[in-house]
Amino acid sequence: MVTGNSIYDIKKGFLSSQLRILNGALEPKANWQDKLPEGEHGDLSEGVLNQVLYKLNIVAKRHQKLVYSSQALRHVAEQIDDLYQKKEDSVEGIIQEDDVLRRGVNLKDPQNIDLLPESYPAEEKDSEEDLEEYQTLKAKLANHSAALQTQRQRHAYYSQLKSLIAPFADPQQSVQPNLVTKDGPLAAELERTRLLAAKLAYQIEKSKFPDTDRMDEDGDEEMDEDEDEEMEEMEESVEDQLRKILEQAS
Repeated sequence: MVTGNSIYDIKKGFLSSQLRILNGALEPKANWQDKLPEGEHGDLSEGVLNQVLYKLNIVAKRHQKLVYSSQALRHVAEQIDDLYQKKEDSVEGIIQEDDVLRRGVNLKDPQNIDLLPESYPAEEKDSEEDLEEYQTLKAKLANHSAALQTQRQRHAYYSQLKSLIAPFADPQQSVQPNLVTKDGPLAAELERTRLLAAKLAYQIEKSKFPDTDRMDEDGDEEMDEDEDEEMEEMEESVEDQLRKILEQAS
């Protein structure tokens, strides 16, 4: 009798059951002390054995979790299913001349559904009701497959949206530090940038008018006053520009 489980489901279930057995804790038999040979250091105590088994179970579970992960089980089951698909001659339960309907075929795959014949190959023992039921089941299977594909596309779409909004899950840590607020970290950094920009502009402007040895003291004082005025004008200009930028950002 053909079951609803595919080769993939059967093999994955078998591998999972074997893994559960492998994950079982190691325990000594009740009469383990009777089978121990006599040693020169005395008998092995039960407490020492329990401690050793406890550490061994921890190491074993850690190793099994790393090696026999769920992804590894799926990969092995998929490989086995692929071998069954490729070697059609070795698969039992072929019920159709073109080998489309056979035991273990994954009818969740849209490609396998498309390969199903439009009409069931009739035999003498088949009734008209059986043939009509095949048509009905095939139509339902196609509808369910289309609905499944739609759900998978929606799942992929919403998963992408979730990944896009993930950075905003904690607004206090991801959004708030980037807002321009009074006494905020960004405002302090902008103030620091403003001062550095003013100093840089002053140094650049000053380099255009280097001091010379031919200037007398009065000339030097007048030049210093002019430079101070130019510095104040440049700072006011830079402050005005930065203030406009901050107003636009807020």
